[in-house]
Amino acid sequence: MVPKSVLVADDSRIFRSLVVEVLRECGLDVIEAANGREALDVLLAQRPQLAVLDALMPLLSGFDVISTMREKAPDYRPVIFLVTAVYKSRRWETEARQRYGVHEYLEKPLEPATLLAAIGRHFPEVRGAASNADASQPRS
Repeated sequence: MVPKSVLVADDSRIFRSLVVEVLRECGLDVIEAANGREALDVLLAQRPQLAVLDALMPLLSGFDVISTMREKAPDYRPVIFLVTAVYKSRRWETEARQRYGVHEYLEKPLEPATLLAAIGRHFPEVRGAASNADASQPRS
């Protein structure tokens, strides 16, 4: 299945634009959010199949976005990639996966090949992602 839409939420306009460029090159429709409140609104209203969330954003963190989304829309289960420049330890990754149901825990700086590999693991039909699926294995 190819996701119909992807949310990219990060308070860094530069980081967002880089991720958006990679996703659009794969033929994906991208929705952008500059903070956690915008991200939550998009998730609840538009229900994208994939959400790429910064862990630390203004108004709501990526963790808060996920928790609130699950409370307000328990039947909605997008694939979630949490991206961080701050929470770089196994403890944070384990908590993100177990407590918040995060599918991929990615660290900044984020290389395009790493992002494409993560997409390929969850959406192998995405153009340009499947060939990178083995390039960056998830940590267990």
